Amino acid sequence: MQASTPKNTVQQSYHHGNLRQALLEKAQEQLTEVGPDKLSLRALARDVGVSQTAPYRHFADKTDLLAALSATGFRRLRDALMAEVEGLESAVDKLHISGKTYILFAQNNAELYRLMFGPMIPPDFDHRELQEAGNEAVTAIVGIIESGIQQGQFRADDPFVLANSAWGMVHGLASLLIDNRFSCTERPFLEEDVDKALRVVSAGLSC
Repeated sequence: MQASTPKNTVQQSYHHGNLRQALLEKAQEQLTEVGPDKLSLRALARDVGVSQTAPYRHFADKTDLLAALSATGFRRLRDALMAEVEGLESAVDKLHISGKTYILFAQNNAELYRLMFGPMIPPDFDHRELQEAGNEAVTAIVGIIESGIQQGQFRADDPFVLANSAWGMVHGLASLLIDNRFSCTERPFLEEDVDKALRVVSAGLSC
């Protein structure tokens, strides 16, 4: 009598409701390896070990998958920002550290970062999870600005305007760095220049 063959571990996980997470984790790997254009639900299904129709139980199409993957990116970014500023009292210090954390996140997760802010997901795409995750990341920055206003370190202005201004400057710097756009300048952008640039950001918000 032949011994029964154990069920595929991933398929067992799928029946227990873990397929969505398994697909997202594999999608992150594929995103890093081949970029968003070549990422496909069929390839994910094959790599995870489920039928080609199984992923559609969790994602309507590729755009839906990319939106969910972007949402995980925003949550990771928010968690990193909050962890790095925990215990700091000065809002200026918090903004400086969060800026460095943001840039480091972009450098360490370049493909995910480009997906989060790039054209693969239309701005008007209705995806509640992505919208909530993005708002939570922005709220972390707004909270720092609000505390800075209360401490008298930042000008008394609309905290969302100040947060978006700081975000725009840091985001632009991060994008230029990961795309190596400073290589065309006469003077290369050095590691210590990040600190100087972030001090300019803080100075622009000061009273």
